[in-house]
Amino acid sequence: MKRISLQMLILIMSVLLFTGCNTYTDKGTENYQVHNEGTQIQKINQEYTTNSYNQTFRMHVDNNAEDQVTMLNEVQSATVITVLRKAYVAVVLENGDTERVPGDLKSKIAQQIKHTDESIADVYISSNADFVVSMTDYREQLESGRPIVGLTEDFNATIEGIFPDAR
Repeated sequence: MKRISLQMLILIMSVLLFTGCNTYTDKGTENYQVHNEGTQIQKINQEYTTNSYNQTFRMHVDNNAEDQVTMLNEVQSATVITVLRKAYVAVVLENGDTERVPGDLKSKIAQQIKHTDESIADVYISSNADFVVSMTDYREQLESGRPIVGLTEDFNATIEGIFPDAR
């Protein structure tokens, strides 16, 4: 009887010891998101998600919006990345202007974006050469489907630099 009690005591203490030392976190575990009716599977690593001011863990490239913007005569090419209800648009203009996008063209672009995705509330547009290069790079990284270390922080820094009032 004494032997069983000693074994039971050791077992209970072991269980309590291991229960108290559990330090498991899900950092680095993988989740999958399915888009376009199951035709595209994107692996998302929770380690790289962040809840920054514009929640860039929900970033995605909007190919439809890009096509609609590119159809405008004044636009040579466009990159559109959406984050929740915001769209960030980098455009290369036919006239080569990298300083500013005329107000009437901004309105046309915003109208095209909002027509393509009715959930978009704010559209931020720039033809700044550095912004165009950065957005093209972000687009390629997002379409690769691999988690990229620092992508959200880089994207946020770029957005804050080009659109300081985008918060």
